[in-house]
Amino acid sequence: MINLIPTNAKKGIVKEYWTRVFSVWFSTWSVALLLSAFIMVPAYVLIYSQAAVFEESAAFASEKIANYQDVSEQLIQSSQEAQFVITNTQEVTFSDYISLFQELRGSEISLSQISINRTSNGIEPIQISGVAEDRQSLAAFRERLLAEEQIIEANLPISNLARDRDIQFSITATIDNSIAL
Repeated sequence: MINLIPTNAKKGIVKEYWTRVFSVWFSTWSVALLLSAFIMVPAYVLIYSQAAVFEESAAFASEKIANYQDVSEQLIQSSQEAQFVITNTQEVTFSDYISLFQELRGSEISLSQISINRTSNGIEPIQISGVAEDRQSLAAFRERLLAEEQIIEANLPISNLARDRDIQFSITATIDNSIAL
């Protein structure tokens, strides 16, 4: 029967046949692609929402890290300030030594000058100058100085004992820097 169809019509039928084949295949592929796109939508939504959650979590973690760094810097600074305060409160002030020498002098000693210097190692030897009524009061003052726990040595030059009354003296007192007043 196919042989009874003229050649022009035969070409038209073959052309129509292949057009229908391509149309069916194109329609099938279109439907398959649309179905796969609809199937992928939930996965896309899930991945997008998880990515947003992870991004938010990462931003929150970055903020916490920044806050932690700020807090740690403030803590270090506070610790340094506290250490400075502790160090300075443990140092003996010059007025403590002056008060000690004023207490130890007695009524027969008049102090005119107390020279105190502080170095990184502590208090340097202290120079105490003044006037004593007599030798016994000067010797007693030296003995009271030596009786103090934080005073290691009290050097009184012999030349200060040359006079009998109204003795100008200069004593060098060495302080034990490991002991606080």
